Amino acid sequence: MDKVAGLSARQRSELFEESASLRNLQTAIIEKDFWVCWLLKKLFNARELKGKMVFKGGTSLSKVHGLIERFSEDIDLVLAWGLIGYGEEGVDPWQEMPSANQQNRFNATFNEKAAKYIRETLCPLVEKITSSVDGIECVIPDDPHVIEVHYPAAFGSTAFMPEVKLEIGPLASWVPQGNHIVRPYAAEDFPQVFDDPDCPVVAITAERTFWEKATILHQQAHRAEDKPMPSRYSRHYYDLFQMTSSNVATNAIADLSLLDDVVKFKQRFYRSPWASYETAKPGSFRLMPTAAGDLVLRKDYNAMRPMFFSDPPTWGDIIAGLHVLENQINTIAKDKAE
Repeated sequence: MDKVAGLSARQRSELFEESASLRNLQTAIIEKDFWVCWLLKKLFNARELKGKMVFKGGTSLSKVHGLIERFSEDIDLVLAWGLIGYGEEGVDPWQEMPSANQQNRFNATFNEKAAKYIRETLCPLVEKITSSVDGIECVIPDDPHVIEVHYPAAFGSTAFMPEVKLEIGPLASWVPQGNHIVRPYAAEDFPQVFDDPDCPVVAITAERTFWEKATILHQQAHRAEDKPMPSRYSRHYYDLFQMTSSNVATNAIADLSLLDDVVKFKQRFYRSPWASYETAKPGSFRLMPTAAGDLVLRKDYNAMRPMFFSDPPTWGDIIAGLHVLENQINTIAKDKAE
């Protein structure tokens, strides 16, 4: 992909415009998708990160599993805990802490060490492996667990910033995972332009992501009205709805041990006094938002329309489908648990 990355802005613009025309998408989406894949390839080919990184989140649902029809512009990565010293120090992050306060202190220290690693080691490494292309700039914003990789845009766009966000979460599970190949949309449309468009990645399975998303919805169902919901959270509802039409939902519901693992992980590392993770189980699982939450999410979903590749399902269809899924989890899965 370095061949295309090294083309002039005019040449890249022509390529991305042709691909966008074929797919009836905004040209900025095709361009950003290229840089997402280019960056993934750089990261997974980096000797320093071999076997120490896993791809997860919404972009993996789109690029790896082909389950969603929306553009996800960030790269969610899980880093090996040994990279920030825990393996070397002999500390087991999975070891249960005697109290909630001790767990909170551990989590805070862990995140501080992760931020230090990202700032002092990972960001300079990303700068190094992307230095072959002029115009690439790596910046750590206010969030110390994010690296913004600014790329040389071939044209301006008000909807899409010319940057790819690496969202790095060491406090995340590595398993289950699998090996996959991703490639840019432009390479699928014009393979003759690319020398080596394939990007091997290691990604979390869609079944685990299913339960990750489902527990996010369960958490939101218990959100107090005085706690504002983050923007673009409607994407989680869309993503989970999309998975209901595949075998992923069936496989995930059949694997309650995976749900149990996700819940225990969140209870330990992402503690919340109001999330009610202890009720995220068959018989009491909630996917439906509150009435107030539904109004916020509906507006948020409508604002996300430019991110979809085709006409997305209506918000009403999503809620109806998730209501069916909620019943499945609480009945079929409950019977299985018994």
